[in-house]
Amino acid sequence: MDKIRIAFIGCGGMSSQLQQCIPMVPEFEFVATCDLVEEKAASNARRFGALRHYTDYNEMFKNEDLYAVAVVGRPEDKLHRDIGIECLQRGYHIYTEKPPATTAEGAKMLVDASVESGKTGMVGTMWRHAPAHQIAKQLMNEDAFGEACQYHTRYLAPSPRLQEAGSPFAWPFMLDQVIHPTDCMRFFMGQVSEVFALGAIDAASSTVSMSVNLRYENGGIGTMTLGTGPTLEAMVFVKGTGNQAIQVLETRRLRRYRMPTWLGAGGGYADTPTEEWDLNTAFHSIGRPGYLEEMQHWAASLQAETQPHASLEDSYQNMRVLEAISRSIETGEVVQIPV
Repeated sequence: MDKIRIAFIGCGGMSSQLQQCIPMVPEFEFVATCDLVEEKAASNARRFGALRHYTDYNEMFKNEDLYAVAVVGRPEDKLHRDIGIECLQRGYHIYTEKPPATTAEGAKMLVDASVESGKTGMVGTMWRHAPAHQIAKQLMNEDAFGEACQYHTRYLAPSPRLQEAGSPFAWPFMLDQVIHPTDCMRFFMGQVSEVFALGAIDAASSTVSMSVNLRYENGGIGTMTLGTGPTLEAMVFVKGTGNQAIQVLETRRLRRYRMPTWLGAGGGYADTPTEEWDLNTAFHSIGRPGYLEEMQHWAASLQAETQPHASLEDSYQNMRVLEAISRSIETGEVVQIPV
């Protein structure tokens, strides 16, 4: 395949983070930017090397020969879902920022449009693409790790949006933030079958707190401790049946525990031996681990003409988990997620 001709719809802050990666992905030819605010579209085209800029994506589609389109903006159905579906129906492969829609039903509409059009779709849940998580997945695939049987995430993040009238529990926070650890959890553990969650919102302090218990289709169990916090904190821990465990801190630092601490005799424990990697990716000047890598993965999947991981189907399943968490908090009941 020749260079992959792409365009971006949306030139806000998140889109700009991704557009700055494009010159580092040689498989891409950055054809055009598009934004309702011409100054933004023109500035991003100039900064990141796009050939042209537009304020009307219909005009862009008429004038440009494109293979794939990235739709990146606010979490609104009229953008990611509706324009994403339109792009698929016009014959373009797509990338959308998370969430692809504001409901699981809307995310399923994108999946269906992808199937009907025969075009692929990827969603910007970049945690799974961070090098530390990719290495963790490789270590989990080694025979000595065994089967993943237990999982834990601790995730705190500032969030200006907590709750909206008529929406499920803490739904803006779910869409803005919780979708990241949820996708990463499914990347490591597979499909979720059962959810029980507790949650609270303190309006006076703008604080959300959640504790989630999970069961997976592979028989494993897990927990997620989630909430707003004064700073961004992320921790992932996965245990295997081979008496090994892997921990990733801040999506950058990886630890592997694979030596038993029990000495086999009364009162005897050894200091826990660990192997550690510090995978800070600041050398390529991209804000967070995973942004450049997800663009590289998008390019590779487009060249191979295969569905990417972090696909539209992945994101639909993430949205089902988010809805199950909110529903469990609201009802106080265990929520099943059927296959």
